[in-house]
Amino acid sequence: MTNGNHPAVSLRTDNLTLGYRRGVAVVQRLVLDVAQGEIVTLVGPNGSGKSTILRALARLMRPQDGAVYLDGKSIHRLSTRKVAQQLAILPQRPDAPDDLTVRELVARGRFARQSWWRASGQEDRQVVEWALAATGMDALQDRFLNTLSGGERQRGWIALALAQEPRILLLDEPTTFLDISHQLEVMDLLQTLNADNGLSIVMVLHDLNQAARFSHRLVALCKGDVYAAGPPAEVMTEDMLRVVFQVQGVVGRDPHTATPTFTPLQSVRNGSSDRDGSPDRTDSSDRPGTVSSC
Repeated sequence: MTNGNHPAVSLRTDNLTLGYRRGVAVVQRLVLDVAQGEIVTLVGPNGSGKSTILRALARLMRPQDGAVYLDGKSIHRLSTRKVAQQLAILPQRPDAPDDLTVRELVARGRFARQSWWRASGQEDRQVVEWALAATGMDALQDRFLNTLSGGERQRGWIALALAQEPRILLLDEPTTFLDISHQLEVMDLLQTLNADNGLSIVMVLHDLNQAARFSHRLVALCKGDVYAAGPPAEVMTEDMLRVVFQVQGVVGRDPHTATPTFTPLQSVRNGSSDRDGSPDRTDSSDRPGTVSSC
């Protein structure tokens, strides 16, 4: 099961260039390191390359250039089974037959650990029970998927990913379509899995305040480039938000969590003026933590 007794597994990219058409790059020369036990969140506007990066990290698309390394080895040189034993991904809109029960769904996560000559055994059942308990889904394990709320379904999918016993979990907008109560439920669960089991997490989030609250590091993306990367307090600046998201606002500090918060005031898209009536012309290369400007 996922716990501190497993060896550390690292995930990194080396000058990763990604695209869906030859000669047209969506992500350019990405250098990203994810250490064991880290929560790293990718943020950026639509079209900035967040989901594309997540697909490449999961070996779901081949890079145009560069490479993804899992535990020091090129991920495309590893077998599908080997990758699935170390890394799990939860896409934006996971799909499964509605007539599956929660337990049946979670048991599918054991496929990566089973051989064709060995059916499900006692160890598999124990891991499934652990995954159900860790996500608070043990009481709902006999329910059909189509009877669950959005938050319950999401926890069921996370339980499926945990049943693979990965060391790294990738999630693409895990709180999309959930109300605020279920969003916090899912984010608290991920934080607990990270703290208690050493699970490394790389996710895409649109909610900047949640990203800052629940992450060790943020990576702000703009047009396929890293604009800024580092601890939330260093990345979440009014300059970054104005340049990357084209939104003017105020960055503060949450009195309860001591994490940065952002209050948007107005869009500065399409040449909108700053407070003094002049377009923003700040040189991004002078800002601390900036890797490249948009």
